[in-house]
Amino acid sequence: MKLKTTLLAAASAMVFAPAAQAYEGLYGAIGAGLNYMGYENDVSNDGVSTPGPVVFDSSADMDPGIGVYAALGYDYEGPFRAELEFSYRSNDIDQIDPYGGFSGWPAGSISGDYKTMAILGNLIYDFETQSALTPYIGVGAGIGFVNPDVVGSVTPGAPTSPLSISYGGSDTAIAYQALAGLAVDLAEGLALDLSYRYFGTTKRDHSGTINGAPATISAGNRSHSLFAGLRWNFGSSEPAPAPIEYKDCWDGSSVPVSATCPPQPMEDTAADLEPIAFTVYFDYDKSNLTPQASTLVQEAAARALENDIDNVVVAGNTDTSGSSAYNQALSERRARTVRDALIANGVPAENITLEAYGETNLAKPTPDGVREPLNRRSDVTISFE
Repeated sequence: MKLKTTLLAAASAMVFAPAAQAYEGLYGAIGAGLNYMGYENDVSNDGVSTPGPVVFDSSADMDPGIGVYAALGYDYEGPFRAELEFSYRSNDIDQIDPYGGFSGWPAGSISGDYKTMAILGNLIYDFETQSALTPYIGVGAGIGFVNPDVVGSVTPGAPTSPLSISYGGSDTAIAYQALAGLAVDLAEGLALDLSYRYFGTTKRDHSGTINGAPATISAGNRSHSLFAGLRWNFGSSEPAPAPIEYKDCWDGSSVPVSATCPPQPMEDTAADLEPIAFTVYFDYDKSNLTPQASTLVQEAAARALENDIDNVVVAGNTDTSGSSAYNQALSERRARTVRDALIANGVPAENITLEAYGETNLAKPTPDGVREPLNRRSDVTISFE
Protein backbone atom coordinates (compact mmCIF):
# COMPACT_ATOMS: atom_id res chain seq x y z
CA MET A 1 0.00 0.00 0.00
CA LYS A 2 2.82 2.40 0.83
CA LEU A 3 4.51 1.68 -2.53
CA LYS A 4 1.26 2.38 -4.41
CA THR A 5 0.79 5.67 -2.57
CA THR A 6 4.38 6.71 -3.31
CA LEU A 7 4.01 5.95 -7.04
CA LEU A 8 0.75 7.90 -7.25
CA ALA A 9 2.35 10.88 -5.52
CA ALA A 10 5.31 10.80 -7.91
CA ALA A 11 3.03 10.65 -10.94
CA SER A 12 0.92 13.54 -9.64
CA ALA A 13 4.03 15.64 -9.05
CA MET A 14 5.10 15.10 -12.65
CA VAL A 15 1.70 15.80 -14.23
CA PHE A 16 0.92 18.87 -12.15
CA ALA A 17 4.41 20.35 -12.09
CA PRO A 18 4.60 24.02 -13.11
CA ALA A 19 4.79 24.60 -16.86
CA ALA A 20 8.23 25.15 -18.31
CA GLN A 21 9.15 28.75 -18.94
CA ALA A 22 8.89 30.02 -22.50
CA TYR A 23 12.00 29.39 -24.56
CA GLU A 24 13.07 30.74 -27.92
CA GLY A 25 16.32 29.58 -29.50
CA LEU A 26 18.36 26.59 -30.62
CA TYR A 27 18.03 23.09 -29.22
CA GLY A 28 19.59 19.69 -29.85
CA ALA A 29 18.13 16.19 -29.68
CA ILE A 30 19.29 12.58 -29.89
CA GLY A 31 17.40 9.31 -29.63
CA ALA A 32 17.27 5.61 -30.47
CA GLY A 33 14.80 2.77 -30.47
CA LEU A 34 12.95 0.05 -32.34
CA ASN A 35 12.38 0.19 -36.10
CA TYR A 36 9.72 -2.10 -37.56
CA MET A 37 9.37 -2.58 -41.34
CA GLY A 38 6.97 -5.52 -41.04
CA TYR A 39 5.10 -6.94 -44.01
CA GLU A 40 4.29 -3.83 -46.02
CA ASN A 41 7.34 -3.32 -48.24
CA ASP A 42 6.85 -4.17 -51.89
CA VAL A 43 9.55 -5.99 -53.81
CA SER A 44 9.14 -6.89 -57.48
CA ASN A 45 10.69 -6.95 -60.94
CA ASP A 46 7.39 -6.60 -62.75
CA GLY A 47 7.47 -3.68 -65.22
CA VAL A 48 11.16 -2.82 -64.81
CA SER A 49 13.65 -2.40 -67.64
CA THR A 50 15.52 -5.68 -66.90
CA PRO A 51 13.16 -8.20 -65.24
CA GLY A 52 15.40 -11.26 -65.56
CA PRO A 53 14.28 -14.85 -66.22
CA VAL A 54 11.50 -14.91 -63.55
CA VAL A 55 8.94 -12.14 -63.06
CA PHE A 56 7.31 -11.63 -59.66
CA ASP A 57 5.40 -8.97 -57.67
CA SER A 58 5.60 -9.69 -53.96
CA SER A 59 6.55 -8.16 -50.60
CA ALA A 60 9.50 -8.47 -48.25
CA ASP A 61 9.03 -9.44 -44.60
CA MET A 62 11.59 -7.82 -42.30
CA ASP A 63 12.74 -8.57 -38.78
CA PRO A 64 12.49 -5.81 -36.12
CA GLY A 65 15.56 -3.59 -36.25
CA ILE A 66 17.07 -0.48 -34.76
CA GLY A 67 16.97 3.21 -35.49
CA VAL A 68 18.81 6.28 -34.22
CA TYR A 69 18.46 10.00 -34.87
CA ALA A 70 20.07 13.35 -34.06
CA ALA A 71 18.51 16.76 -34.65
CA LEU A 72 19.32 20.46 -34.43
CA GLY A 73 16.29 22.70 -34.18
CA TYR A 74 14.90 26.13 -33.36
CA ASP A 75 12.03 26.75 -30.93
CA TYR A 76 9.97 29.83 -31.81
CA GLU A 77 8.62 30.50 -28.26
CA GLY A 78 5.21 29.26 -29.24
CA PRO A 79 3.63 26.10 -30.56
CA PHE A 80 5.99 25.67 -33.53
CA ARG A 81 9.50 24.23 -33.80
CA ALA A 82 11.60 23.56 -36.89
CA GLU A 83 14.54 21.16 -37.01
CA LEU A 84 17.03 19.40 -39.26
CA GLU A 85 17.18 15.65 -38.49
CA PHE A 86 19.68 12.93 -39.43
CA SER A 87 18.45 9.36 -38.97
CA TYR A 88 19.71 5.79 -39.53
CA ARG A 89 17.63 2.60 -39.66
CA SER A 90 18.60 -1.04 -40.20
CA ASN A 91 16.45 -4.19 -40.53
CA ASP A 92 17.36 -7.76 -41.50
CA ILE A 93 15.27 -9.48 -44.18
CA ASP A 94 13.23 -12.53 -43.10
CA GLN A 95 11.67 -13.70 -46.36
CA ILE A 96 10.15 -12.69 -49.70
CA ASP A 97 6.56 -13.91 -49.72
CA PRO A 98 5.18 -16.41 -52.26
CA TYR A 99 2.65 -14.97 -54.68
CA GLY A 100 0.41 -17.03 -56.96
CA GLY A 101 2.66 -19.61 -58.63
CA PHE A 102 5.76 -17.78 -57.43
CA SER A 103 7.44 -19.68 -54.56
CA GLY A 104 9.30 -16.71 -53.07
CA TRP A 105 12.26 -17.11 -50.75
CA PRO A 106 11.11 -18.34 -47.32
CA ALA A 107 12.89 -17.75 -44.03
CA GLY A 108 16.24 -19.50 -43.98
CA SER A 109 16.69 -19.27 -47.74
CA ILE A 110 17.44 -15.55 -47.85
CA SER A 111 19.61 -13.17 -45.86
CA GLY A 112 20.73 -9.57 -45.82
CA ASP A 113 19.39 -6.27 -44.65
CA TYR A 114 17.99 -2.86 -45.57
CA LYS A 115 19.94 0.16 -44.29
CA THR A 116 18.51 3.65 -44.68
CA MET A 117 19.98 7.02 -43.82
CA ALA A 118 17.93 10.20 -44.17
CA ILE A 119 18.26 13.96 -43.80
CA LEU A 120 14.87 15.52 -43.07
CA GLY A 121 13.49 18.95 -42.32
CA ASN A 122 10.79 18.64 -39.66
CA LEU A 123 8.03 21.10 -38.69
CA ILE A 124 6.62 20.33 -35.24
CA TYR A 125 3.59 21.66 -33.33
CA ASP A 126 3.72 21.52 -29.52
CA PHE A 127 0.46 21.29 -27.55
CA GLU A 128 1.49 23.59 -24.72
CA THR A 129 0.09 22.55 -21.32
CA GLN A 130 0.38 23.78 -17.77
CA SER A 131 2.35 20.70 -16.74
CA ALA A 132 5.67 18.97 -17.32
CA LEU A 133 4.15 16.98 -20.21
CA THR A 134 4.06 18.43 -23.74
CA PRO A 135 2.46 16.35 -26.52
CA TYR A 136 3.42 17.20 -30.09
CA ILE A 137 2.84 16.24 -33.73
CA GLY A 138 4.87 16.97 -36.84
CA VAL A 139 5.77 16.20 -40.43
CA GLY A 140 9.11 15.92 -42.21
CA ALA A 141 10.50 15.71 -45.72
CA GLY A 142 13.96 15.38 -47.23
CA ILE A 143 16.38 12.94 -48.84
CA GLY A 144 16.87 9.26 -48.08
CA PHE A 145 19.88 7.07 -48.88
CA VAL A 146 18.57 3.50 -49.34
CA ASN A 147 21.03 0.60 -49.27
CA PRO A 148 19.62 -2.97 -49.43
CA ASP A 149 22.02 -5.93 -49.47
CA VAL A 150 20.04 -9.15 -50.07
CA VAL A 151 21.05 -12.66 -51.24
CA GLY A 152 18.72 -15.67 -51.39
CA SER A 153 18.48 -19.14 -52.92
CA VAL A 154 15.72 -21.72 -52.69
CA THR A 155 17.45 -25.08 -52.28
CA PRO A 156 16.61 -28.19 -54.32
CA GLY A 157 13.66 -30.01 -52.86
CA ALA A 158 11.54 -26.88 -52.63
CA PRO A 159 8.10 -26.92 -54.29
CA THR A 160 9.57 -25.27 -57.39
CA SER A 161 12.89 -25.51 -59.16
CA PRO A 162 15.97 -23.87 -57.52
CA LEU A 163 15.77 -20.09 -57.67
CA SER A 164 18.36 -17.52 -56.61
CA ILE A 165 18.22 -13.75 -56.16
CA SER A 166 20.55 -10.96 -55.19
CA TYR A 167 20.16 -7.18 -55.21
CA GLY A 168 21.66 -4.16 -53.50
CA GLY A 169 23.53 -0.92 -53.91
CA SER A 170 22.97 2.55 -52.48
CA ASP A 171 20.44 4.89 -54.08
CA THR A 172 18.89 8.24 -53.20
CA ALA A 173 15.15 8.76 -52.80
CA ILE A 174 12.64 11.29 -51.56
CA ALA A 175 12.05 10.66 -47.85
CA TYR A 176 9.10 11.66 -45.67
CA GLN A 177 7.75 11.05 -42.20
CA ALA A 178 4.90 11.82 -39.81
CA LEU A 179 5.65 11.93 -36.11
CA ALA A 180 3.88 12.25 -32.79
CA GLY A 181 5.38 12.29 -29.34
CA LEU A 182 5.49 13.43 -25.76
CA ALA A 183 8.19 15.54 -24.10
CA VAL A 184 8.62 15.10 -20.34
CA ASP A 185 10.51 17.89 -18.54
CA LEU A 186 13.40 16.49 -16.49
CA ALA A 187 15.10 19.80 -15.57
CA GLU A 188 15.20 23.35 -16.87
CA GLY A 189 16.03 23.12 -20.57
CA LEU A 190 16.19 19.29 -20.57
CA ALA A 191 13.39 16.90 -21.56
CA LEU A 192 12.86 13.18 -22.15
CA ASP A 193 11.47 12.80 -25.70
CA LEU A 194 9.27 9.79 -26.51
CA SER A 195 8.11 9.57 -30.13
CA TYR A 196 6.47 7.45 -32.82
CA ARG A 197 7.49 8.01 -36.46
CA TYR A 198 6.04 6.68 -39.67
CA PHE A 199 8.92 6.87 -42.15
CA GLY A 200 9.12 6.09 -45.83
CA THR A 201 10.94 6.73 -49.09
CA THR A 202 9.86 6.56 -52.70
CA LYS A 203 10.23 3.12 -54.29
CA ARG A 204 13.65 2.62 -55.92
CA ASP A 205 15.11 0.25 -58.53
CA HIS A 206 18.22 -1.70 -57.50
CA SER A 207 20.66 -3.70 -59.62
CA GLY A 208 20.73 -7.44 -59.02
CA THR A 209 20.50 -10.93 -60.49
CA ILE A 210 17.90 -13.68 -60.69
CA ASN A 211 19.33 -17.15 -61.33
CA GLY A 212 22.58 -15.42 -62.20
CA ALA A 213 21.04 -13.29 -64.97
CA PRO A 214 21.07 -9.48 -64.66
CA ALA A 215 17.81 -8.13 -63.21
CA THR A 216 16.40 -4.94 -61.77
CA ILE A 217 14.62 -5.28 -58.41
CA SER A 218 12.18 -2.55 -57.34
CA ALA A 219 11.91 -2.27 -53.54
CA GLY A 220 9.76 -0.20 -51.20
CA ASN A 221 10.95 1.20 -47.90
CA ARG A 222 8.44 2.07 -45.16
CA SER A 223 8.73 1.63 -41.42
CA HIS A 224 7.31 2.40 -37.97
CA SER A 225 9.73 3.64 -35.29
CA LEU A 226 9.42 3.97 -31.53
CA PHE A 227 12.17 6.23 -30.16
CA ALA A 228 13.26 7.47 -26.76
CA GLY A 229 15.73 10.33 -26.51
CA LEU A 230 16.78 13.59 -24.91
CA ARG A 231 16.17 17.17 -26.04
CA TRP A 232 18.04 20.11 -24.52
CA ASN A 233 18.01 23.88 -25.02
CA PHE A 234 21.25 25.67 -25.82
CA GLY A 235 20.10 28.82 -23.99
CA SER A 236 18.14 29.60 -20.85
CA SER A 237 14.38 30.00 -20.69
CA GLU A 238 12.98 33.50 -20.58
CA PRO A 239 11.80 34.33 -17.05
CA ALA A 240 8.05 34.65 -16.70
CA PRO A 241 6.88 38.28 -16.66
CA ALA A 242 6.04 39.73 -13.26
CA PRO A 243 2.30 39.84 -12.55
CA ILE A 244 0.69 43.23 -13.16
CA GLU A 245 -0.62 45.02 -10.08
CA TYR A 246 -3.65 47.26 -10.49
CA LYS A 247 -5.22 50.09 -8.49
CA ASP A 248 -8.82 51.25 -8.36
CA CYS A 249 -9.77 54.66 -9.72
CA TRP A 250 -12.59 57.06 -8.89
CA ASP A 251 -14.75 55.82 -11.76
CA GLY A 252 -14.54 52.13 -10.75
CA SER A 253 -11.93 51.21 -13.33
CA SER A 254 -8.56 49.63 -12.57
CA VAL A 255 -5.20 50.64 -14.05
CA PRO A 256 -1.60 49.51 -13.40
CA VAL A 257 -0.25 51.02 -10.17
CA SER A 258 2.31 53.04 -12.13
CA ALA A 259 -0.35 54.56 -14.41
CA THR A 260 -2.53 57.63 -13.84
CA CYS A 261 -6.25 57.28 -13.28
CA PRO A 262 -8.60 58.99 -15.75
CA PRO A 263 -9.23 62.66 -14.85
CA GLN A 264 -12.39 63.36 -12.91
CA PRO A 265 -14.98 65.45 -14.77
CA MET A 266 -15.61 68.99 -13.62
CA GLU A 267 -19.05 69.74 -12.26
CA ASP A 268 -19.63 72.97 -14.22
CA THR A 269 -20.99 72.91 -17.77
CA ALA A 270 -17.93 74.53 -19.30
CA ALA A 271 -15.67 71.80 -17.97
CA ASP A 272 -17.84 69.13 -19.59
CA LEU A 273 -16.86 70.53 -22.98
CA GLU A 274 -13.19 69.84 -22.34
CA PRO A 275 -11.95 66.74 -24.20
CA ILE A 276 -12.23 63.45 -22.39
CA ALA A 277 -8.98 61.47 -22.46
CA PHE A 278 -8.47 58.01 -21.06
CA THR A 279 -6.29 54.95 -21.62
CA VAL A 280 -7.34 51.32 -22.05
CA TYR A 281 -4.68 48.78 -21.05
CA PHE A 282 -4.29 45.26 -22.45
CA ASP A 283 -2.67 42.05 -21.24
CA TYR A 284 0.46 40.76 -22.96
CA ASP A 285 -0.12 39.88 -26.64
CA LYS A 286 -3.90 40.42 -26.23
CA SER A 287 -6.37 42.70 -27.98
CA ASN A 288 -9.51 41.84 -26.04
CA LEU A 289 -10.89 44.11 -23.29
CA THR A 290 -10.54 43.13 -19.67
CA PRO A 291 -13.69 43.53 -17.52
CA GLN A 292 -12.18 46.69 -15.99
CA ALA A 293 -11.46 48.14 -19.43
CA SER A 294 -15.00 47.38 -20.61
CA THR A 295 -16.39 49.30 -17.64
CA LEU A 296 -14.04 52.22 -18.32
CA VAL A 297 -15.15 52.47 -21.99
CA GLN A 298 -18.83 52.19 -21.03
CA GLU A 299 -18.62 55.01 -18.48
CA ALA A 300 -16.55 57.26 -20.77
CA ALA A 301 -19.08 56.78 -23.57
CA ALA A 302 -21.95 57.66 -21.24
CA ARG A 303 -20.20 60.88 -20.19
CA ALA A 304 -19.38 61.79 -23.80
CA LEU A 305 -22.97 61.29 -24.99
CA GLU A 306 -24.16 63.98 -22.58
CA ASN A 307 -22.74 66.51 -25.08
CA ASP A 308 -22.38 66.80 -28.85
CA ILE A 309 -19.40 64.68 -29.87
CA ASP A 310 -17.18 66.23 -32.52
CA ASN A 311 -14.41 63.66 -32.93
CA VAL A 312 -13.05 60.55 -31.21
CA VAL A 313 -9.44 59.49 -31.77
CA VAL A 314 -8.45 55.93 -30.76
CA ALA A 315 -4.68 55.25 -30.95
CA GLY A 316 -3.45 51.66 -30.54
CA ASN A 317 0.03 50.93 -29.13
CA THR A 318 2.20 47.97 -28.10
CA ASP A 319 5.36 47.31 -26.13
CA THR A 320 8.64 46.33 -27.85
CA SER A 321 8.31 42.55 -27.37
CA GLY A 322 7.94 40.85 -30.78
CA SER A 323 8.62 42.02 -34.33
CA SER A 324 7.72 45.51 -35.57
CA ALA A 325 5.35 44.12 -38.21
CA TYR A 326 3.52 41.95 -35.68
CA ASN A 327 3.25 44.83 -33.21
CA GLN A 328 1.87 47.16 -35.90
CA ALA A 329 -0.93 44.68 -36.62
CA LEU A 330 -1.52 44.14 -32.88
CA SER A 331 -1.87 47.90 -32.29
CA GLU A 332 -4.46 48.07 -35.08
CA ARG A 333 -6.47 45.25 -33.47
CA ARG A 334 -6.37 47.01 -30.09
CA ALA A 335 -7.61 50.27 -31.63
CA ARG A 336 -10.44 48.45 -33.43
CA THR A 337 -11.45 46.66 -30.22
CA VAL A 338 -11.87 49.98 -28.37
CA ARG A 339 -13.69 51.53 -31.35
CA ASP A 340 -16.16 48.62 -31.45
CA ALA A 341 -16.78 48.95 -27.70
CA LEU A 342 -17.47 52.70 -28.07
CA ILE A 343 -19.92 52.03 -30.91
CA ALA A 344 -21.63 49.33 -28.85
CA ASN A 345 -22.12 51.95 -26.11
CA GLY A 346 -23.75 54.50 -28.44
CA VAL A 347 -20.86 56.58 -29.84
CA PRO A 348 -21.48 57.25 -33.56
CA ALA A 349 -19.09 55.27 -35.76
CA GLU A 350 -18.64 58.15 -38.21
CA ASN A 351 -17.11 60.30 -35.45
CA ILE A 352 -14.35 57.81 -34.63
CA THR A 353 -10.85 57.96 -36.14
CA LEU A 354 -8.38 55.08 -35.71
CA GLU A 355 -4.60 55.39 -35.41
CA ALA A 356 -2.06 52.60 -34.90
CA TYR A 357 1.52 53.29 -33.80
CA GLY A 358 2.79 49.75 -33.11
CA GLU A 359 5.87 50.01 -30.87
CA THR A 360 6.84 53.55 -31.98
CA ASN A 361 4.84 55.54 -29.39
CA LEU A 362 6.00 54.24 -26.02
CA ALA A 363 4.49 55.61 -22.85
CA LYS A 364 7.51 54.23 -21.01
CA PRO A 365 10.62 53.97 -23.24
CA THR A 366 12.26 50.53 -23.08
CA PRO A 367 14.88 48.62 -25.09
CA ASP A 368 13.69 46.31 -27.85
CA GLY A 369 12.13 43.02 -26.70
CA VAL A 370 10.88 44.26 -23.28
CA ARG A 371 7.36 43.47 -22.05
CA GLU A 372 6.11 46.71 -20.47
CA PRO A 373 2.45 46.91 -19.26
CA LEU A 374 2.30 50.73 -19.65
CA ASN A 375 2.99 50.42 -23.38
CA ARG A 376 0.24 47.85 -24.10
CA ARG A 377 -2.62 50.32 -24.51
CA SER A 378 -5.07 52.32 -26.60
CA ASP A 379 -5.22 56.06 -25.94
CA VAL A 380 -8.68 57.60 -26.43
CA THR A 381 -9.46 61.33 -26.84
CA ILE A 382 -13.07 62.50 -27.19
CA SER A 383 -13.59 66.13 -28.22
CA PHE A 384 -16.87 68.08 -28.40
CA GLU A 385 -18.42 70.68 -30.66
